Amino acid sequence: MRNIYIILIVLLFFSCQDFVNETPKGNLIPKTVDDMGMILDAFDIFEPNAIAFGHGNQTLMTDDCKLPEDVASSANPAVVKSYTWADHLFDVSKNDGNWEGFYHVIYLCNYILEKIDDAPEGSGEYSRDFVKGSALLNRAHSFFILVNLYAEHYDENTASAALGVPLPLESDINIRYGRATVADVYAQVLTDLKEASKLLSNKSEYTFQAAKPAAFGLLSRFYLYQGEYKKSWQYADSVLQIVPELKDYNTIEQYEPGQPDFGLDNWAPYSGWEKPDVVFYKENSDLSSKYYVSDELMTLMDPTSDLRYQNFVTNYKYYSFVEDPNGYRYSDEADVNRGISLGEVYLTEAEAKLRDNDIDGALKALNALRTKRYVTGTTDITETNPDALLQIILDERRRETIFKGLRWFDLKRLNKDSKTAKTITHTLFGQTYTLEPGSKRYVLPIPRKVIELNSLIEQNPR
Repeated sequence: MRNIYIILIVLLFFSCQDFVNETPKGNLIPKTVDDMGMILDAFDIFEPNAIAFGHGNQTLMTDDCKLPEDVASSANPAVVKSYTWADHLFDVSKNDGNWEGFYHVIYLCNYILEKIDDAPEGSGEYSRDFVKGSALLNRAHSFFILVNLYAEHYDENTASAALGVPLPLESDINIRYGRATVADVYAQVLTDLKEASKLLSNKSEYTFQAAKPAAFGLLSRFYLYQGEYKKSWQYADSVLQIVPELKDYNTIEQYEPGQPDFGLDNWAPYSGWEKPDVVFYKENSDLSSKYYVSDELMTLMDPTSDLRYQNFVTNYKYYSFVEDPNGYRYSDEADVNRGISLGEVYLTEAEAKLRDNDIDGALKALNALRTKRYVTGTTDITETNPDALLQIILDERRRETIFKGLRWFDLKRLNKDSKTAKTITHTLFGQTYTLEPGSKRYVLPIPRKVIELNSLIEQNPR
């Protein structure tokens, strides 16, 4: 796959550095629709134009993860700072990968959206609608993740005043932006997603490419976070009308029983975008497979019936049958897509229908997923008490989305309700750290490097 490199490789908001004034040898200035389509196919996060960038480090901050001391001792300082909810995650001289990565994607999308309507066709490999819809979807996804990392969770009573993130909608790197409100960022995300869903087709060749189900899936999550539950389950249902049914985990077998690292039969190869049930692929930008499943989460998994446990969880060291004293890992073979996955969509539908007073619909969506995730013959859930059923759905969501980057956002939104709020503790090097519901630490600090170079951006209180 040929890659197109934009000559203005952006360090958005970071500095007024001089940028390259001529095309580097072997690279092209994207001019045609096809050139811009190739930018949107750069899915590897190690490529300069990594459109499939997915967020990292937030797994460490949740109650799903355990960081052993020997791993912490040799880890990047940001790993320990994330696990202990430090005031700042990065030194003043260091870049924050989430901020830099997503704003780079936004820059690329803005560049494309400015040029696409007047660009010549090229050879016709990519359609104009696909390129424009893809740019809108990827920009929406980036803004949505950013605002949920660096701002308070959406609250209709405060969103119009709460500080969100900068909202650049053009590719001019000389413009400096302050922080838009949470309401403004959400409004732009919604606008982009609605327009993208009209332009995109029902299916793309690869899961890192945009398609209608990806837009619908993100809209379903968007409305879940906003508390618009009817719209949330309606968009979830729109995904399920298009995408094939869930992979049945009963059909998977480990090549070496008890050690999934050696591979799985009837499962996709290592590449994350090829895994079953991926609707919209975003690459895992941290090393979450090097971390360990928390003791609490392990107690929520039934080793006798849960096929996610049986197929992907191991207490052996990497590629060996030596027991790991640190506990249990979630294997690299598992799906840790940071974008939209089909299991999330089913459970969003279940939760949203329950919150919309449709208990039967919630049970149907929940059991449809469980049929594919538990040993054949496992009893369906029949609970009809709304509070009890909600907890069952949330626990299932937690099991289904292990290390997919959603738990941090779920904790933020669930902490808005005293029934589902919880306190988290992490212990490291003999010290216990506590994160209370509603803590300011749920809003990540703006990178200090960014604030030093742009006085318009206000820091989050610590």
